[in-house]
Amino acid sequence: MNFMDYLIKRESCRDYKDQPVSREQLVNIVEAGRLSPSGCNAQPWKFIVVDEAEALEKVRDALVVKGGSSGCAWRASVPAFIVLVEEPAKLMPAAQEYYGDSQRFAQGDLGMAAMNMCYAALDQGLSTCVLGMNDQKKMEQALGIPEGHEVRLVIAVGYADVDAAPRKKVRKSLEEVCGFNHW
Repeated sequence: MNFMDYLIKRESCRDYKDQPVSREQLVNIVEAGRLSPSGCNAQPWKFIVVDEAEALEKVRDALVVKGGSSGCAWRASVPAFIVLVEEPAKLMPAAQEYYGDSQRFAQGDLGMAAMNMCYAALDQGLSTCVLGMNDQKKMEQALGIPEGHEVRLVIAVGYADVDAAPRKKVRKSLEEVCGFNHW
């Protein structure tokens, strides 16, 4: 499969088989995240693999936020999660001085790592869904995350319960999102 095929095939999965994901597969996925680029090579991340029953239940509970909302109503079927935590970044002195904010690139860096992980999962026949809603305090308690280390994303990982063709992607046209040499 070439890269464009991956872009077309990868989609958010919300229906997983009752089949575990091997630790080896999860390590391969995390390795793809670890090798991701980051601003000033700061690598402002910690990845927490969640694949054991007790931890899975705690993370599933932490995916429900105040008021009962959840971006993951189907979370009970997910066999593994990878939690992406933002770590303090150390930028090059010139960048730090210019921006005055060491976390300037961190969220984008975590986004790049998340996509690398999603494509690494796809390469192994796995499906993913990137989740942005979680109860920070519950995540801290569930996974021993120190206060001040923000959970930015959670990736659900597993085998899709359907082997259908990818849904047609609905995206803005190239003309709407791309300008050449001006806005």
